[in-house]
Amino acid sequence: MRITTEWCNCTHNVPSAFTPNNDGLNDIIKPKIQPGCAVSGYQFNIYNRWGELVFSSAKPGSGWDGNYKNEPADMGVYMYSLQFFAGNKLNPVITSGSITLIR
Repeated sequence: MRITTEWCNCTHNVPSAFTPNNDGLNDIIKPKIQPGCAVSGYQFNIYNRWGELVFSSAKPGSGWDGNYKNEPADMGVYMYSLQFFAGNKLNPVITSGSITLIR
């Protein structure tokens, strides 16, 4: 008998707020994806209220530090989109929502 396991679905979460004030707590906003989950085709984008792209990453685990064009971004609500393929079965994950930057 052979028993194999694989991740078919991966849980993920994007926090709804962050405080990039360099205190070591919640300074970077990034999706939290279940540890051990195989991820491919990753894309995480953040937009300001005018639809300008302020952050983009194709690398899982990287996040936005609250800066835009080398300056602290304005406090307020930003929109994000997150897309990736999860697990060994490459289940598509497509989600979006809002993030609040608090200074």
